Amino acid sequence: MILSELQIASLRNIDSLRLSLHPHLNIISGDNGSGKTTFLEGLYLLSSGHSFRTREISSLLRHGQDALTVFAKTDDEQRISIQKSTQVPTIARLNGEACSSSSELAAFLPSQVFYQDIFQFIDAGPTVRRSLLDWGLFHVKHEYLALWKDYRRALKQRNALLKQRAKPALLTPWNIQMDQLADKLDVMRAAYMTDLIREFQTVLPKLSDLDCSLQYYKGWDRKQEGKTLADVLNASYDSDLQRQFTHYGPHQADLSIVGSHFKVKQFLSRGQQKIVLFALKFAQAVLLDKSCCYLIDDMCSELDAIHISRVMNHIAKMPGQFFITIRKEDDLFAIADSVPFTSIVLERGQSVQ
Repeated sequence: MILSELQIASLRNIDSLRLSLHPHLNIISGDNGSGKTTFLEGLYLLSSGHSFRTREISSLLRHGQDALTVFAKTDDEQRISIQKSTQVPTIARLNGEACSSSSELAAFLPSQVFYQDIFQFIDAGPTVRRSLLDWGLFHVKHEYLALWKDYRRALKQRNALLKQRAKPALLTPWNIQMDQLADKLDVMRAAYMTDLIREFQTVLPKLSDLDCSLQYYKGWDRKQEGKTLADVLNASYDSDLQRQFTHYGPHQADLSIVGSHFKVKQFLSRGQQKIVLFALKFAQAVLLDKSCCYLIDDMCSELDAIHISRVMNHIAKMPGQFFITIRKEDDLFAIADSVPFTSIVLERGQSVQ
């Protein structure tokens, strides 16, 4: 979905903003505190219903205000909006109709965010990496979300019984249900990973000389001995009971980055991790059946001119709509000079029309 117009009111340090947007590349510049990341945050609110920085509404509001609004219009005249307030529940609308879930927003406006907290995703633990996997599956395998919700409900029931110190016999029905759902989830994830690995190996050499690949762990049977999840859950009853939490299953799956001649965690710098993340998310975009919105914060941070040029050259050839923040002193304008783009310059406390 391509956005043609954006309006933001009372979001953090943005008082009032109304802009026409470029259909492909938008470069947002300004000093620290001018609202560059907040600009991306507003777009992410439209695509997910929440911020990538916080879940607290009060911290999103401009000082002295009790509500914020973000509105956008697409190039085919569709409308999407969200209003958050400390007084009433969040209201999101698509073409004037109320949204009942954040998944409706995500399906309407697929969005990939590149924010400083995720650039260290290799060290961040499996939860962050698994969220990347789930994002891709949500948009590519449309039956995935319902299946994942069913599994999460069964997992919740099993964990509740563990906290009650229930006997193994009471957990058996949930073990069986989780096993059946886990197999279906694993089939989808494994098929998606096959396609993702192929695209990742195509994109990464265009951005870097790093020799890395992706690996997928389904969340149980790490040694690939053919064990079912039900078998693993039965065998892990004592340890799960002690910790009051289910430690094996699709909720423990992981997408990991491996180097052919080195240990990734020990040798990849922050800038190299950033490039790998670019390659991973750009590879995911190839698998989508619709346009994606890319929110890239502080583009030039941790990258040298060569890698910035490689990323920008790749972006120039990609479909989708890009919103890239830079500092005023960054020289991205020169690098992007051959690519049509809209320049958005933000100033502290400025209202932009």
